[in-house]
Amino acid sequence: MTESPFISRGSGFSRASIALMLLSAVFGGVVALALFSVMRPAPVFAQPSRLAAAPFDFSGVAEAVRPVVVNINTEQRVVRSMDPFEEFFGGGWPFSGPRVQNVTSLGSGLIVSHDGYILTNTHVIAAIQEGQEPRVSVTLADKKTYPATVIAESAGEDLAIIKIDAGNELAAATLGDADKIKVGAWAIAIGSPFGFSQTVTVGVISAKGRTVRPGGGQEFRDLLQTDAAINSGNSGGPLVNISGEVIGVNQAIYSPSGGSVGIGFAIPMTAATRSAISRVVQAAERRA
Repeated sequence: MTESPFISRGSGFSRASIALMLLSAVFGGVVALALFSVMRPAPVFAQPSRLAAAPFDFSGVAEAVRPVVVNINTEQRVVRSMDPFEEFFGGGWPFSGPRVQNVTSLGSGLIVSHDGYILTNTHVIAAIQEGQEPRVSVTLADKKTYPATVIAESAGEDLAIIKIDAGNELAAATLGDADKIKVGAWAIAIGSPFGFSQTVTVGVISAKGRTVRPGGGQEFRDLLQTDAAINSGNSGGPLVNISGEVIGVNQAIYSPSGGSVGIGFAIPMTAATRSAISRVVQAAERRA
């Protein structure tokens, strides 16, 4: 009988030996793969252990804060000239003359006391023309609307207190401390951008201590900067931290287009601001 050309008796390799070598090779590969899996670097995104606790669901904060956020509507009668040439020609044109126009504007605010005192920006309720007193109304989160009275305002701080009589106890905001907030911390803005009430946007504190001149006018210092989307109508609404505490009052944006580009500013809620709010409310309650 002819011997196999592949396995000869003189080679010293039996079928059992070959099987053992194959088994060793397979086992060695499994061990090497296991060691590689253990020894290879962890993915970059898994290295910071703090990310495991990051609150990527902000619904709890939104549900807690939205009841204290209000929509503020102002309406005033503005007298304007119908004829743009009247200033140059001294009147007398057939259709020239004053025209009375109703002008409305929207903003936001936050309830700071259970009996209806509300904090907002002065520019939200400011008169367009000197001597004109705007009518201010407030719509709560439950869609009920009430007339509001201006209690106090500070053009220098761009903060104002108004009051409504809702006939029942209201939810009030928890005022935090902007001095304790750090750059990079979560920031949640709630308000009525373009009239879309109770809108929630999320970002971070981008910087602190900013100085800006909204519209090229008055200078405001020590503002918080955030990339949480802020638009027209957000003014006066709260900027809150991850605990739902108010750390700022949204005031202005930097934008070449008029819409949010991720650069918004808020008046910080400091100990001095909290004290001023408390004094104004207490003085108003004593007068009532």
